[in-house]
Amino acid sequence: MDKFIICMFLFFFISGTFLTGFSSVSASELVEDSWTIKTPMTQARYNLSVVSVVNARDAFAPLWLKEGVYVKHEHSSPAFIGVFDVSDPQFAGTNYLVDTTAAFLEVDSSIFMWQCVSVNATMAKLKVIFDYISDGVSLQRTGEAYVDLYTRAVYNADGVFLGTTHLWLPANPNNGQEITVWETDFETITAPVKFDDKSFTTTIQGKQDIFAVMESVTINGQPKLITVMCDLDTGLEVGGRVSWDPIYAVVGVSYADVGALSETNINLGPERSTYNWMQNLRYALLPIAIILIITALIIKRKKKRN
Repeated sequence: MDKFIICMFLFFFISGTFLTGFSSVSASELVEDSWTIKTPMTQARYNLSVVSVVNARDAFAPLWLKEGVYVKHEHSSPAFIGVFDVSDPQFAGTNYLVDTTAAFLEVDSSIFMWQCVSVNATMAKLKVIFDYISDGVSLQRTGEAYVDLYTRAVYNADGVFLGTTHLWLPANPNNGQEITVWETDFETITAPVKFDDKSFTTTIQGKQDIFAVMESVTINGQPKLITVMCDLDTGLEVGGRVSWDPIYAVVGVSYADVGALSETNINLGPERSTYNWMQNLRYALLPIAIILIITALIIKRKKKRN
């Protein structure tokens, strides 16, 4: 019986120590160049998955990218956007990346939206709409984008390559994993994923775990900044400052602050739980341990009397 009691002590001591390692940390406020976060237990789940360090071709196509899904971003304050004529040869292909050749237009507000019109085994066809108000006049730019489901390569209606989109990235990456943010026949540019057990942001579907990619890169000789925050479960961009993207270029926009995610019918997954199950379980084990030990002592004394 003494051995039984000692084993009970050791079991609950080890259990308490193990569970302490998974206790939650209160989330800090989301600020520029930092982000708030998710539970260590969920983090551990994703770290167990086997993912290649650099993967120019995403392992899986986004399951949520189906016909009819859409994403809308709204920017309600004055801003400048870079616009160009998509029929002008000087902006063909990836030449739109040279901001100095585009005209800058001041807008009062804007709405950027893309919708999946159709999808097959390898490609998705997107309808792209950019509505904006300038000098009190409502204007609209529309176009079509064709996106490779596995490489995220974007093409216009003529099949001309425009770049690699980062409006969504591979879901459930590991912290520090290098993700391809730009790829051509001549170069592949990657950037590291950043997140930990506290990374989350508040979206239109509540608090969601996120990961971030924040990197300064050089594309076509032009310095570009990628600052994107993506939903962890889907990889969909939900925050950050995505000022440029090949999908923007479909409608002749080289630069724009499209604003926050304002509407989507894509399910971002379960809302981040604020209830710490592991911490409460650890507290519950203590009285259970005490009750078991007392019961063992009572049984031992009764046996001695008999």
